[in-house]
Amino acid sequence: MSFAHRQETGPLPGGDNLEGSVASTESKIRQAWLMRRRCRRVPALRSSFAGFRFPPDVITLAVRWYLRYGLSYRDVEELLAERGITVDHVSIFRWVQRFTPLLAEAARPRRHRVGDRWWVDET
Repeated sequence: MSFAHRQETGPLPGGDNLEGSVASTESKIRQAWLMRRRCRRVPALRSSFAGFRFPPDVITLAVRWYLRYGLSYRDVEELLAERGITVDHVSIFRWVQRFTPLLAEAARPRRHRVGDRWWVDET
């Protein structure tokens, strides 16, 4: 509601009128600012794969092959070349260095909430 509209129609329901102290007006402005701030959207987190030439699926597959099967970087390069993906072994080395901690963190088991599991003893 605009200021001019409030003046024409009188006080708002619930006893809120504009004829108050400056402090009450400032507190309402502060409250409106906080409400606007609270409703802001959180920006999406930037992907760990942003800025790389190859899609995340290719990078994840190459790192997984290297870690799971103990292949050399050149072996992984050759396997990708058989599938039509031309990549240098140095790029695979950089992917492994960059994404191994992220994949290890994603594979780590999570802690459960309290009361999430129940154990039954024989009595």
